[in-house]
Amino acid sequence: MNKKTKERLFFSIFAFVVASFLFVAPYVILPKIYAGREQWLQTAPPNATFLELWEIDTFEGGNASRARFLEKTAYMYQEKTLSTFVIVRSVDLEQAKMMLENGTRPDLISFGIGAGDMILSLLSEINTDLNVRTDLQAGGIKEGKIMAVPWCFGGYVLCAKGEVDLSAQNLKQLAEESELKVLGTGQNYNLPQKVLNSEEYALLDNVERTQYQAYESFLRDNEFQVLLGTQRDFYRLNNKVSLGVIDQMTYEYKSNYTDLIQYLAISTNVTENILPATKFIKFVTQSHIQKKLTSIGMFSVDGQSIYSNEYAEFEKALQNKLQVMNVFTSNVYLKEQQNKEATNE
Repeated sequence: MNKKTKERLFFSIFAFVVASFLFVAPYVILPKIYAGREQWLQTAPPNATFLELWEIDTFEGGNASRARFLEKTAYMYQEKTLSTFVIVRSVDLEQAKMMLENGTRPDLISFGIGAGDMILSLLSEINTDLNVRTDLQAGGIKEGKIMAVPWCFGGYVLCAKGEVDLSAQNLKQLAEESELKVLGTGQNYNLPQKVLNSEEYALLDNVERTQYQAYESFLRDNEFQVLLGTQRDFYRLNNKVSLGVIDQMTYEYKSNYTDLIQYLAISTNVTENILPATKFIKFVTQSHIQKKLTSIGMFSVDGQSIYSNEYAEFEKALQNKLQVMNVFTSNVYLKEQQNKEATNE
């Protein structure tokens, strides 16, 4: 066999291997990436139930995608039931509104404050035993009926660079000594100022901005000395400390109020899908699933302690009884409240 023949044979074999890989990849790799979704469609039994779940994010999460968490959970549920397939679709509020107006309707919706008012008329009452904290569950009740069930949540935290006394008295003194604004925050549909007492609220730079914009103003622009942040800011700032961008952070975890709660609700108009949708919600709130919320930096709704790292103190503070905002509160009311003084003393 001469040199040219060997080269031709080598490239033929190489091309065959590459072509085989490209042919097999969609069936071997992609199903794993998408939590087995393609396999589901190919192996589903004749009596399978397919549920579509929309994940609508109206506030920043922890350190990873809530939609991806639900995809993984759905795959676990499919392996358990062998007959119920939950397909997760991530949409924003405007996309959800447009699709609903065009007649597209999911079986389940995962959502937070800002979306509840829009979808309430679509929802069915949830009738099942649930292992969920009563203070958090209160936010999903409408006219005495459970219309949405919390499945993960976050909280608020005061954040300052360096070693800082975050008491209201010291913050007031900082305001008198510095030209910098003392306290800043961001708002989407939520009301972070409700965690502040009247003295703290008086120091708040109540400028309209998103939570991420507030983080940027605090970290890069130094517009204010203390950030009223969320679990997402806590994650971001801890990363900056780990990378050496910030030497030290001081935190004060707020344990009186949160509206950073993600709920699950049944929105199907197919009667026979109500029961499997209810069972899926119950599955998501079970202890062994709730423990996995550490993978996305969110907190458990059943009251158990799931953290032993830097999140542990934050988690402990949020295990106090919390005041919550009803998730079906109208956006008009939320906007009005964003411009009012804090009511918590």
